[in-house]
Amino acid sequence: MRFRRLGRHGRPIAAVALAAAIPITLVQPAAASDSTPLIWSFDKCAVADGVWQGTAQGPTGVSEPLETRLTGLRQTDSVLHVDFDWQVGDTYLAQLSGILNLKTGAVVMTGRVAEGQYAGSQVHEEGQLYDAENSCFAGTIQVLPATG
Repeated sequence: MRFRRLGRHGRPIAAVALAAAIPITLVQPAAASDSTPLIWSFDKCAVADGVWQGTAQGPTGVSEPLETRLTGLRQTDSVLHVDFDWQVGDTYLAQLSGILNLKTGAVVMTGRVAEGQYAGSQVHEEGQLYDAENSCFAGTIQVLPATG
């Protein structure tokens, strides 16, 4: 499959798409009611094809390294449909799926935490491409703690 580039000198859109779903730092302890989402902010850039690295800052204010890896990709018109595995440090955390709008650079993904402190929790990620040449994204992750 062939991908268009964002900007004159940007990385292929597939690389950009991979970065969009980037960071989730879900291993930080935080107290919240069952209906209050825990929020992380993130910033990440592509370091290899299908791999982004950066940092995520959770509800406690602690920054942690993060890495996301693209596991699935297909294009429909100006939208990339993507699947990602998310890691913080050496611990695998979540699987997310969503879309990257190739016109605006906006990314929206959802999924569940697979392992770690918030296993079973729903996750919602929103990101924005801010540096097409380096495939960098920033945004937020909301984790709704699982009940029961």
